[in-house]
Amino acid sequence: MGGDNDDGSPKRSAIPLIAGAIVLAQATMSAATIAGDKLTDLGPLFMAGLVTLPIRCGLIILWRDAGEGYLLSTQVLDGLGGGFFGLLHPYLVADLTFGTGRFNVIMGLTAACFGLGATMSNFLGQMMVEYFGHVASLTCSLIISFVPIVLFAVMMPETYGQRGHIADVRAAESGSSTPKFQPAESDDDYVQMT
Repeated sequence: MGGDNDDGSPKRSAIPLIAGAIVLAQATMSAATIAGDKLTDLGPLFMAGLVTLPIRCGLIILWRDAGEGYLLSTQVLDGLGGGFFGLLHPYLVADLTFGTGRFNVIMGLTAACFGLGATMSNFLGQMMVEYFGHVASLTCSLIISFVPIVLFAVMMPETYGQRGHIADVRAAESGSSTPKFQPAESDDDYVQMT
């Protein structure tokens, strides 16, 4: 899948494939971010980003011997997922933390989790490739990728337009006398009401 020489270095023919994969994923990510910014329903868009990983893993497994063009085309899914996550991450965190004063903390924690997940995925995936091969590594990634899909589908409420409502529910559940927040007419401006 890209190919290595006997000493473990990438074959010269793999270098254009690697460069093409990076460029294609980045271009698709930019387009996905621009297109996603026009939509207002965040839940399905985030779910679409999550679903790209198992589809991508499945296609790479199916097309592993089909040629470099097929392998390269799966990077479109990588770009879609990355674009949607990059766009929606701050929106979801802002909606979930509105009125708590914890936006920056949660942004930092989730970004750290993303980095840790990417690092562990690369490390463990490479170990799987070395000991069991590409197909086993991709199959494990495919199976593991269903965990966030199920968690998001079952446990994540729609947050768009709910910033004030979520803060009110949290205040009621904790029994505090926190002032209620109500969204103003525009999504950019929120007014505190006493």
